[in-house]
Amino acid sequence: MIGDFVRRSSVAVPDAANPRIFSGSERIFEPQRSQRLSMEIVNAGIYLHIPFCRSKCRYCSFVSSAGHEEQTERYCRALIRELRALGGKLDGKPAVDTIYFGGGTPSLLAAIQVEHVLAACRDVFEVASDNEISLEANPGTMDRDQLRAWREAGVNRVSLGAQSFSDLELAAIGRIHRAAEIQSAWERLRGSGLKNLNIDLMLGLPGQTSASWRETLEKAAALHPSHVSVYMLEMDPKVPLFQAVAGGLCTLPDDDAVAGWYGETIDFLESRGYRQYEISNFAIPGCECRHNLKYWRCQPVFAFGVAAHSFDGAARYANTAHLVEYLERVEGGGSPIHWHQHADDQRQMEERIFLGLRLRQGLDWAWIRRDFHEEKAASWDARIREFVEEGLLEWHDSKLRLTRRGMLLSNEVFQNFV
Repeated sequence: MIGDFVRRSSVAVPDAANPRIFSGSERIFEPQRSQRLSMEIVNAGIYLHIPFCRSKCRYCSFVSSAGHEEQTERYCRALIRELRALGGKLDGKPAVDTIYFGGGTPSLLAAIQVEHVLAACRDVFEVASDNEISLEANPGTMDRDQLRAWREAGVNRVSLGAQSFSDLELAAIGRIHRAAEIQSAWERLRGSGLKNLNIDLMLGLPGQTSASWRETLEKAAALHPSHVSVYMLEMDPKVPLFQAVAGGLCTLPDDDAVAGWYGETIDFLESRGYRQYEISNFAIPGCECRHNLKYWRCQPVFAFGVAAHSFDGAARYANTAHLVEYLERVEGGGSPIHWHQHADDQRQMEERIFLGLRLRQGLDWAWIRRDFHEEKAASWDARIREFVEEGLLEWHDSKLRLTRRGMLLSNEVFQNFV
């Protein structure tokens, strides 16, 4: 499908052997030389990966599995142990201001499990009083008592995986809920007192039409969420939906049609007061997802759980993607980290470019020239001029950013900088 609509990143705990881990005395993250020149000292984020689902969606390539809900208690104990293992190696408590439960389906956790994991986070980290604590949820996986307990534990933002308001489209991608359940789940969320709510929608689904997509948008907007995420369907060749499309068992909408619907989506949401701040994300001003902004701004995130990835400012790390191996390593007192890669100046520059360009505000190109490689940045000048002429990039004051057409063809742009 068109573009590079990355859904989210999962992140893993840094290797304790790395000398550039957080300093307890600083309680903040201090960027390395290339970052320090142009990036304010920032708090870190925490990501917690919950890999369990009631049913595996036909398009999903994330590390998650169905039919293992009985392991949630064991898994949460491992998460807490991983958290405390890091805490035991620090002189103080690093400051964090966002925590994100992603998955998988985090709303399958019992309320007491969410409480215990968050309590461990507060034991190890200095969690800011104005924190953003997000939890992903699916319709049909939460009740009023659960929501009340989440709020009491500190959860103040929920992202609801609606995807579509068409029962036919939901069935085609293997979702376990139906459109009516989205409305009832939303009413429970609102009734719990939660105000910062996101709704996830997917564009380019089997059987989707211009009319059905418009209906999905209108019904989503009628719920008055503070944030809307619109993801283009992307499929790994290993997922069942890819095989079904390849075998002619179902048909996806035409790419040109989907591109047109994406443009209409931007216009529709902006007319309703939502500002597009990233390729796939729209928010009422002030309600942007602070946690996800850390990824796009290359800011530090500690993460815990199977298949989690992190960035500590000097390197990226990833935990093993195998659930049993993760559990056995952590329970045995070992590290779950599977690989780590140092991010030198060249790599940091490339990441700042392709992640920064995802943001609607764009990227300060003078900053790239000044704080990284002047010669390397200059070598891209001619290609940037070509992209501008082709209508894929544009200058907005001093910042370089993707045009609407460029957002649809972002891979074509990004590959020139990496």
